[in-house]
Amino acid sequence: MDTPLNPYSPPEEQVKDRGPAERYEDVPWFRRNGVNSALVVVGLCCSPSLLVVCVVLLTGDVYVDRHDEDGRLKRWSVANKVVAFAILLLQLAYLGMALVRHMTVGL
Repeated sequence: MDTPLNPYSPPEEQVKDRGPAERYEDVPWFRRNGVNSALVVVGLCCSPSLLVVCVVLLTGDVYVDRHDEDGRLKRWSVANKVVAFAILLLQLAYLGMALVRHMTVGL
């Protein structure tokens, strides 16, 4: 007696895991170091561009046009990511305080 196929079981074939990129040309423009570094600099004055960088960091890596010892492209370090989020949090805190101040002026 054959057992029925379970529609919730994983597929038979393994999907190849997409590891770190090996060629900078294969990296999408929004995951490149130059684009995200420029957005961080612009983000020092304009929060929305920094928010874009943080979304990119939350959804994947940002690649640098240099290779590590294994021949794979280097990625932004944890320190780069922490700095981007810290700047965003400081800007949001400042904007929040300014908004509260603005709302309490007429009281």
